[in-house]
Amino acid sequence: MSRAIVAFDTETATARGAPHLVELAAVRAVDGEVVDRFESLVRPEVPIDAGVTEVHGLVDDDVRDAPVAGAVLARFAAWIGDDWLAAHNAGFDAHVLAFEASRHGVQLPDPPILDTLKLARRYVADAPDHKLGTLVAHLDLDVGRSHRALPDAVACWLVLEECRVRSGLDAARWWSAALARGGSASFRSAGPRPPRLARRLRPIDAACRDRSPLVLVYGEPDSAPARLAIVPRLVFTSGERGYLEAECVRSGLLKTYRLDRIQRVETG
Repeated sequence: MSRAIVAFDTETATARGAPHLVELAAVRAVDGEVVDRFESLVRPEVPIDAGVTEVHGLVDDDVRDAPVAGAVLARFAAWIGDDWLAAHNAGFDAHVLAFEASRHGVQLPDPPILDTLKLARRYVADAPDHKLGTLVAHLDLDVGRSHRALPDAVACWLVLEECRVRSGLDAARWWSAALARGGSASFRSAGPRPPRLARRLRPIDAACRDRSPLVLVYGEPDSAPARLAIVPRLVFTSGERGYLEAECVRSGLLKTYRLDRIQRVETG
């Protein structure tokens, strides 16, 4: 049974907090051959952290003229169609794209996403570990520079192919086994987890949907609060805390605010 597989990879602008996409790439493979590819830099709404630049090499100037995440995701969603997906440590990449989709109101398809990290642990058990770079070296894969989206997408596809070959299964049984062993990730489950909002914070929900401005009375309970004019984007949970991501009207920058520090919300 032939099946098109889209192996994809993301690079991000930040290492902590809500993810921001800076590069997205993918290859479509059918019957063991790459037949198409997708590649785009992304202009994030936050500066690229120096720490992640050390990983992928991208700086703000590299993406200054790139399209924003919403436009790239809309093209990617149309390009995917109904094909199955694959990514290495798929939960991370699904999380990145699902967050950006929520920010920009893009509807992503929800096909199975195979995790080649999980599959490699089963079928490439002889590797020293199962990081993508280790597997590239262990399997002697020729993919070019690592930690850029397109080479890593190609590496993901080649690892998936190696797992298929090592499984010894025919096509129909292989896809069933791959889905059972490495298909738990999805865009639907990887999106922002909304916190339970206290009554005083409930206007934020509607403001996120409508992109209507609010004023936050913001600060620690025992300190003089500030009045901050914002345009809300999304609310999400990270760890045990809830956060609001919003555009600061004064600076124009996208910032993150702790929900437990919002003393009052003023509309209008």
